[in-house]
Amino acid sequence: MLLLPIDRSAPEPLHRQICDGVARLIDDARLEPGARLPPTRRFADSLAVHRSTVIRAYRELRALGYLESRPGSYSTVRQRYRPPGTRLSVPRSASLVHWTAKARLVRATPWQLEQAPEAQGNIIDFARHAPDPALAPDEYLRRCVKRVLAGPDRYALSRYADPQGLLALREAISRRMAAHGVAVTPDEILVTNGAQHAFDLVLRLLVRPGDEVLAEAPTYGMLLALFRLHGVVPKFIPVQDDGMDLDVLQRTLARHRPSLLFTMPNFHNPTGITTSQAHREALLACCEAHRLPIVEDGFDEELKYSGPAVLPIKSIEARGIVIYVGTLSKLAFPGLRIGWIAAPREAIARLVGVHRVSSLGGDVLAQAVAAHFYAGSHFDTHLRRVHRVYQRRRQAMLAGLDEHLPARVLWTRPDGGYTLWLSVPGAKGRESVLRDRLERAGVRVAPGREFFAHPHPIPHFRLSIACVDEAHIAEGCRRLGQVLR
Repeated sequence: MLLLPIDRSAPEPLHRQICDGVARLIDDARLEPGARLPPTRRFADSLAVHRSTVIRAYRELRALGYLESRPGSYSTVRQRYRPPGTRLSVPRSASLVHWTAKARLVRATPWQLEQAPEAQGNIIDFARHAPDPALAPDEYLRRCVKRVLAGPDRYALSRYADPQGLLALREAISRRMAAHGVAVTPDEILVTNGAQHAFDLVLRLLVRPGDEVLAEAPTYGMLLALFRLHGVVPKFIPVQDDGMDLDVLQRTLARHRPSLLFTMPNFHNPTGITTSQAHREALLACCEAHRLPIVEDGFDEELKYSGPAVLPIKSIEARGIVIYVGTLSKLAFPGLRIGWIAAPREAIARLVGVHRVSSLGGDVLAQAVAAHFYAGSHFDTHLRRVHRVYQRRRQAMLAGLDEHLPARVLWTRPDGGYTLWLSVPGAKGRESVLRDRLERAGVRVAPGREFFAHPHPIPHFRLSIACVDEAHIAEGCRRLGQVLR
């Protein structure tokens, strides 16, 4: 007869205690394969429990592979694939596959992610590049979700999504892009799971391992990670005060035949620079002459606070070489993974094919909610509020840097977006050492090395006003100055 300890005061149910007790006996080889377990009625009587409790325990043991039985016969210990005793003796980390050698390593540090780790204690966080949760229109989003679940869109949840994206959302995006001078129809738009997914789809479609692509230096850190993942060979064009150095671009195109060019003309991440209309026209003309597709990253298109409006490159092209990538992540809810690609219809058709093969389609609920959120008048109200807040924060940051930083330190003065780019020429010590000194002084910054493919001789830091109010910005600038002096 099996003797199992039963603790009736324990929070664990009796059937679970019986199941675990029998499993331990089998794992420890005290019950060997073929051994008979007592009939359920006799076992229940010996444990002073109801028979149904033992029946339930036996049922779970069969499901876990410990027992086998046939109608009208005893339950017996099953000869398992994993020999008795190995469940407890084999370390959890042991593996027959050498994953370190077999799998590719994709480097993506916390600083490269759009949301850096949340600062603790008295740290003023100039590293986070996600929208301020305090500004999120939570109540409006809840209303949008209720409309979706109570309206006709709820029926779309019972089937796979259109891999091109929900038509209502593509129509809303088309209208929004028209406000920025870009004329695209819903058929020329593909909805993606954020901008990063859009870049991945474009690279999957248009490049092969070993192909060359052009990008700005510095550039968006996670784009560098994608380049490594796809095995492409990036060629970097330095960024000047007015954007990508077009002379270097011309010389590069004279020697190389890249597959794509990536650019962020508005509120460039990490520098915050916005290129002029003349620069955009010259860049477009250069790429048209070489039949080089342009991937225009419009991730911050809506976040312009001052200065003259400059239309996207996509708005001035007529030869079908610009692939525009947009996102909602920087406006309200980074977790609502909605981005899009606007491109010639032939390119969209092929991108839809790649999207369908890799993921069948997008998130119908998220797209339906985003369609309501993006198309409603409340979105414009939210945008005006965000502009007022970030304009004040940008002014506080510029005033604080002017007041506290030494003359040798340089920084950009963006017209929008979240970021400024700090250069520290002549600094003693490595960038990482300087960053650690800043953190010890109570101010967190994003290190410049995460935005360059190769180490830069001058320390750089990206400063973000995304989640810091004016009072903390002023104090953060004082701490910056204290260290950099």
